[in-house]
Amino acid sequence: MYAATMMTEAARSALGFSLIELMIVIMIAAILMVAGIPALEDFMADQHVRSVTSDLAGDIAFARYQAVENSHRTHLQMTPGPSWTNGWRVYVDLNDNDAYDVGEQRKIFNGSSGTIRVCTNVGDFATDIIFRPDGRVVRISVPTMNDGIYVIDQMNNGDPTHTKIRGILFGLDGRTHVENLNPNNLAVPLPC
Repeated sequence: MYAATMMTEAARSALGFSLIELMIVIMIAAILMVAGIPALEDFMADQHVRSVTSDLAGDIAFARYQAVENSHRTHLQMTPGPSWTNGWRVYVDLNDNDAYDVGEQRKIFNGSSGTIRVCTNVGDFATDIIFRPDGRVVRISVPTMNDGIYVIDQMNNGDPTHTKIRGILFGLDGRTHVENLNPNNLAVPLPC
């Protein structure tokens, strides 16, 4: 009889979880979620900055190519709005009037959403980046090493160590390279 009772209890415990076991599993899952959400937010912000930077760098290369290909100045121009964040267009200045005319547009980017900000630290790039037919950038000011356009996401949390920054920096020949400028536990000033 004793063996039969043990068998019955063993069979009964194999049917499911006790309430305490279920609560422990739920509590562990909640702790893991709370710990993982900030890391997921950082990852998503970094991917968004990377994506916008990639789009912008591709359009800069495209504008440079169009200038060389068409033997005309080509503009990467901020579309109407207060900043580069609202978007840009690439157009070839076929009639050399330094203005966008119908039929000159080659590509358009309609802007980014969320907390992304696109800005420049170069006065010459305030509204346009202009490529000459030889692929060089038209400049009035003296070029420096940090001239470029920056894609920034401050993530609206006030903590500068979580800011995501990628810079598209210009060489003297008009070519660009992308740098990841994310601060590593340092409070750094934003480039623009």
